[in-house]
Amino acid sequence: MEASVTKGEFAALIGVSPGRVSQYLTEGKISQAALVGSGRNAKIRVEQAKADLRLTLDVSQRLGNGIDTLIDAGSQPVIVDGNAGGTVVPPPLQQSGIDYEIKQQKLEAARRANRNAAINEARERGQLMDTDAGRAEMTRVASALMDVFDGGLTDMATAIAAEFQLPQRDVKHILRKEFRKLRETAAKQMKTRAVSVPEYSEVVIEAEEADPAELA
Repeated sequence: MEASVTKGEFAALIGVSPGRVSQYLTEGKISQAALVGSGRNAKIRVEQAKADLRLTLDVSQRLGNGIDTLIDAGSQPVIVDGNAGGTVVPPPLQQSGIDYEIKQQKLEAARRANRNAAINEARERGQLMDTDAGRAEMTRVASALMDVFDGGLTDMATAIAAEFQLPQRDVKHILRKEFRKLRETAAKQMKTRAVSVPEYSEVVIEAEEADPAELA
């Protein structure tokens, strides 16, 4: 006798949702001849239902739903579990075939698109930046500050010379010499501190996970 299963078990056998099986029944893609009983408790004759689907579903639907190889004749033997009172147990789904590969490629493409969108959003928020560009910008800022301080030495020397009745040139020479020492000391301190600073700072970016069901 041909094995019969519940709608949920048949859905598992061919790799679709129970709702999709109900849709096939409503649309007549699975014929009444494939049903045992009626109503909510009706069961489905496995091979008859598969034969119906092979005739009523076109190739694009079968590939899109990932059931092309699962409704082939004899592709999924039905196991009867004697320990469970004769309950029909669908075997594990085999994730293989060109349809599975296509779905995996679509899923990976969707995940990549989500990751790129999350990265772009983080960059717009200021969470991410190009390290080389950031390093160059900080160098320009530091150099600009040094130029401002260096340019101010003349004004400071003039003010000190006028206040204490000293030659402006001598005061400026002393200030430049001391400022040079200060720059050298600061450079050494920054170099030492830079050793303990990691080149990159870890940022957690949450990307929306692609739903495989939406790619069917």
